[in-house]
Amino acid sequence: MTAELAVEFADPTAPDPPAGWAELVRAAPLHPVWDWSLVRAVAAARNGAAVAAVVRDGDEVVALVHARLIGPGGTVADVECPGSMSLPGVALPGDLPPGLAPGPHARLDAVAAAFEAALGRRRRVRAVSYRQVYAAALPALARGVALVRRGDDVAVLRNRFGSYAEYLATLPNKRRRDQGRLVRQTDGDAGVTVHFGPPPERFDAAAFHELAEQTDRRNHRRRFPPRRRWSLEFHAAQAAVPGARLLRYTAADGRLVGATITFDHPAAPLAGPWAALDPHEGGRSGIWYEHFARSLRWAIESGRGGYIAGKGLMAQKAELGFEAVPQFTVLRRLSAAGAGRATGAPPRSRART
Repeated sequence: MTAELAVEFADPTAPDPPAGWAELVRAAPLHPVWDWSLVRAVAAARNGAAVAAVVRDGDEVVALVHARLIGPGGTVADVECPGSMSLPGVALPGDLPPGLAPGPHARLDAVAAAFEAALGRRRRVRAVSYRQVYAAALPALARGVALVRRGDDVAVLRNRFGSYAEYLATLPNKRRRDQGRLVRQTDGDAGVTVHFGPPPERFDAAAFHELAEQTDRRNHRRRFPPRRRWSLEFHAAQAAVPGARLLRYTAADGRLVGATITFDHPAAPLAGPWAALDPHEGGRSGIWYEHFARSLRWAIESGRGGYIAGKGLMAQKAELGFEAVPQFTVLRRLSAAGAGRATGAPPRSRART
């Protein structure tokens, strides 16, 4: 590693990614949720109040960083993954939950220091908040004076199984029987058609978005943190990224009964937004468990290293063999001092909260 890392800011609303962004996503490989189309969708929803940066060590791109600008006048850079609330907002090769990758990258502390120094020289930005930080990464990000708060855990299943049947054998008896019964019940229902694979060309993103938002409103039962609202453009972009797999349940009349997007990755596919019709309004009881039966069977039988199932409903996910991996938020004040140099400073924030 050279003595100084270069931090290159890019316009998050630009149609094309900065040089090296897409190449690192492919080569690392990073999760598809780092696709530039999702950076643009976030920026569009926030009127451009976002930050996207490429970190270079000489000619080598070593990391990507994404943040939303929040607080009065956009004074806080809220560092998070552009396409998922389950992954960190500093992307380095191998940056996956512990046990699915080698662990925190050796460059994380240098990357964070360079990014903070470059960000600190921007007018208005006064603090940085890192979200979805794994415990092993805390020494690199919580250095000096910092506030650290434990956030929601993320559910992770590690694929240690030789077959799907071997996985099922590890579940409680009732859950094991129910997983098979639910799939047989759906497959035998002539009133429901199941699609699992790449989204079709005529995928109805608007119907998926509407049902996903209804589902999120129905399931969000706490006042803090407030529910995050997603745009139609964001959900459409998620379905269109390379490696996205759609699991969709459609009624005979064409109505969407349930759907989810899984972002494929050789080490750990990642669950995306979940949408399901309320059983009181014609939906199917048990479809949430059933969709995991199909998704996990595919991940296990295709030899993926594991499966990341996002946040929430941890007790139910534990019944399916998931473990809760702690994640933290680290808040730090910025200083112009430190290593790193910045180029291509992004436009002034227009954030409103």
